[in-house]
Amino acid sequence: MSGALRFGPDVEWVDSPSDLSVSTSRLREAVQEIKKYMPGIDEERLMPDYAGIRPKLGRTSAVAASGGKGAGKGSFVDFYIREEDGFKGFVNLLGIESPGLTASLAIAEEVEGLLYR
Repeated sequence: MSGALRFGPDVEWVDSPSDLSVSTSRLREAVQEIKKYMPGIDEERLMPDYAGIRPKLGRTSAVAASGGKGAGKGSFVDFYIREEDGFKGFVNLLGIESPGLTASLAIAEEVEGLLYR
């Protein structure tokens, strides 16, 4: 990373998926958190870097939906993982946010179970 460090991500709701503006509104709070584990960091060198759109199926959803508890028929929530009816071998993976990387092995096991059970 060319001698640079990255912290984050942070989440901010936007009304339009084309709104990729970078906000500094919570930079002060971020600096306070960063200084808890890197107290000597030069906070003058910290700045927001980029913004992107993270797929999210609902502002308040937090239930895994692969047929488990809380995943009502037709409800779209985070971690929607299922083989689509009428499309054998096609697995939809929707609403997987930041923890998706951490959960990637468990997600792969779920997909394997759907495809090869």
